[in-house]
Amino acid sequence: MGELIKRAIDTIKAEFNSYSTGVKIALGVMFFLTAGFVIFGIQILFWGLGYTDMSNLYPFGQWIIGDLGLVSLGGGAFTTGFALYIFRNDKLEPIINSTVLIGFLCYLFTFIFLVFDIGQPLRAWFGYTYPNWGEHLMPTSMLTEVIWCLTLYFMILCVEIVPVALKHKVLDAIPALHYVGHYLHRIMWILAAAGTFLSFFHQGSLGGGMWDIMYGKAVWFRAHHIYFFVVIIGATAGGTAFMTLCAYLAGKVMKKEVVPAETFHSIAKISGILFVAFFIARLVDVVLMATRWVPLFDRSYISLQGGLYGLWLLVLEFLLLAVVIVMLLPKKNREQEKRFLIGIIAGVAAITTDKLITVLNGSSVPNFPWRDYIWYWPTIQEWFIMLGGLSVMAMIYMWCAKYLPLFPHAEKHAHHEGKSQAVAE
Repeated sequence: MGELIKRAIDTIKAEFNSYSTGVKIALGVMFFLTAGFVIFGIQILFWGLGYTDMSNLYPFGQWIIGDLGLVSLGGGAFTTGFALYIFRNDKLEPIINSTVLIGFLCYLFTFIFLVFDIGQPLRAWFGYTYPNWGEHLMPTSMLTEVIWCLTLYFMILCVEIVPVALKHKVLDAIPALHYVGHYLHRIMWILAAAGTFLSFFHQGSLGGGMWDIMYGKAVWFRAHHIYFFVVIIGATAGGTAFMTLCAYLAGKVMKKEVVPAETFHSIAKISGILFVAFFIARLVDVVLMATRWVPLFDRSYISLQGGLYGLWLLVLEFLLLAVVIVMLLPKKNREQEKRFLIGIIAGVAAITTDKLITVLNGSSVPNFPWRDYIWYWPTIQEWFIMLGGLSVMAMIYMWCAKYLPLFPHAEKHAHHEGKSQAVAE
C-alpha cells in the first residue's frame, strides 16, 4: 500500500513538473480554488444558503448566472455539431471533439451548480415529477420542461463523448471498443439532430421563457415569448465563439497547431453571422420593451436601468456586440490573429453580460417605482464554489486535450513534422 501511494505521488510530481512555469502557476491557483470549492461546498450543503447573500428579494445569485452562462456558452456544441453533421461543413471536423467535451463539461457543471443553488438537493427530483398540473391536466411549469430537456441533452452529450474517449490508441486497439466507437460515429448525425431539437427548447426556456412570462415584473415581462427566441440566437452565437476560444487557448498552452486555420476562420465566420442576427434581435427586443411592454406597467424603460447593475451593463453589451461583428464578419479581420482573438473574447463577454443583465439587473429592479433598488454581492462561499467549479472544468479540459485525441489535426501535424525532421536529418 505504501509503495502504491509513493508511486502515485511520484506520478503526480512528474505530471506537474512536465508543464511550463506559467502553467504551473495557473494550476496552483486552480488547485487553491478547487480546495475552496470542496470546503465551502460541504458548508453550503450541510448548513444551507444562509452563507450566501441571496434572499427572498434576491433569490437568484451567482450560481444561476453560472448556470445560464454555461448552458448558453455550451450551446456551441449543438451548433457546431449541427453545422458539421447536418449541413456537412467538413471544415469543422478538427474541432468537433473539443466542442463535444466543452458542451459536456458545461452541462455537467450546470447540474453541479444547481445542486447548491436549489437549497435542498434531496428534493432535486421534484423538478422532474411536479410539473404544476393546470387546467385539463396540462403541465404549466416551464422549469419541468427545462430540467427534462437539460437532462436528455446531457445524456446525448454523454453518448457523443464516448467515441472521443474510445479513439485513444490503447482503447482503439481493442476490437470490440473500436467497433463501438466506429458505430457511434456513424450515427452521430442522429444525435446531433436530437441534441439541436432539445437544445432549442431548453436554451429558450431557461434563458428567456422562464423570465418573460413573469407579468408582475416590468423588467422581465415580454408578451409572446419574444425573449425566448432572442436567447436561442444568442446561445448559437456565443457558444460558437466560446468553442473557438477554448480551442485557440489549448493550442497556445500546448504550443502546437491543434486546429487548422481554415477551421478557425470557418467557425469564426459562422459566429460573426450569428452575432449579427443576435444584435438585431436584441435591439428589436429593447425597442419593444421600451415602446410596448414596459409602458404597460406605467413605467419607462430607462427607469428600470438604474441601480448598481443598470444602464452601463446594457451599453457594454451592445458595445461588445459591435466589436464582435466588426472583428469576425469581415474576412480580412477574422483572418488576422489579434483581431480574431478580440472578436471571440468579445463574443463570450457579450453573452455573459446578457446573462448578468437578466439576473442582476432584473432582480435588483423593485416591483414598485417608489421602492429602492436592491443590491447583491456574492459571499466568499459563492465565489469559491463558482470559481472552483470553473477551475475543475479547465483542468479536465486541459488533461483531456493532453491525453485524449481531442485534436486529431494536432497529432497528424506533429506526425508530419516528425517525418519531415527525420528526412532532413
